[in-house]
Amino acid sequence: MAKSEATTVEDYLTELTSERRETVGAVRAVILKHLPEGFEEVMDFGMISYVIPLSTYPTTYNSTH
Repeated sequence: MAKSEATTVEDYLTELTSERRETVGAVRAVILKHLPEGFEEVMDFGMISYVIPLSTYPTTYNSTH
């Protein structure tokens, strides 16, 4: 699966075959265990991403949050 239309991580995981779900789940567990405080797991660009929400910071260089 190159890119997903899923809007949540849970939806993305259900789209995967059981073998891929198991592999992604294992990698995801390690990432979540070591994810620094302030980061969030989201779907972005059709894949699971880990981001610091813009709401955490004051206005950015392009004046958006």
